[in-house]
Amino acid sequence: MTAEGSGTIRSRIKNLLRSPSIKLRRRSGAARDHELSGKVTLEKVLGITAPGNRALACDPRTGLLAYPAGCVVVLLNPRKNKQHHIFNSSRKAITTLAFSPDGKYVVTGESGHMPAVRVWDVMERVQVSELQQHKFGVSCVTFSPNSKYIVSVGYQHDMMVNVWSWKL
Repeated sequence: MTAEGSGTIRSRIKNLLRSPSIKLRRRSGAARDHELSGKVTLEKVLGITAPGNRALACDPRTGLLAYPAGCVVVLLNPRKNKQHHIFNSSRKAITTLAFSPDGKYVVTGESGHMPAVRVWDVMERVQVSELQQHKFGVSCVTFSPNSKYIVSVGYQHDMMVNVWSWKL
C-alpha cells in the first residue's frame, strides 16, 4: 500500500470518528465502573417474531398493540408512536399472546423445553401468574370473556389443550 493510500484511509477513519453517531469518550476507571454497573434500557424494538396472526393482539378499548420480539413483548401505542416493553425473565421466545377483555392483562405462550403460559399486568409490566403444563411449546392462548379462565393450545407434539383458572 502506498503512503498516499494510507493517508486516504486515515482521513476516512478520522471523518468517521468525528461523525455525530459515534461518540468515543475516555473516562477514569471509577466513572467507567459506575457506568457499567448502571441499568441498560431498551429504547425501541425494530422487528417482530410473529409466527402467525396468533402473536398479534390489539386492545380495542385503548388501541394498544402487542407483539413479540424474541423474549420481549412490545406494547405499541400507535397514536403516540411510543413503545413499552415486557421482558420475559425465562428468556424463552414468545410465540403467542392475547389481551384480556378489559385490557388489564396480556397472556403469553412460549416455545422451548417446558414452556410456560404467563400473565402480565399491562400497566405495571410485571408477571402476575405462571402456568406450566406444556412440554414443547404453546401455539395459541386466549382469555375467556369474563377473564376468569385462560385457554392454551400446545404444539402438535404436546397434544394438549389446557383451561386454566388463573386468578386467586
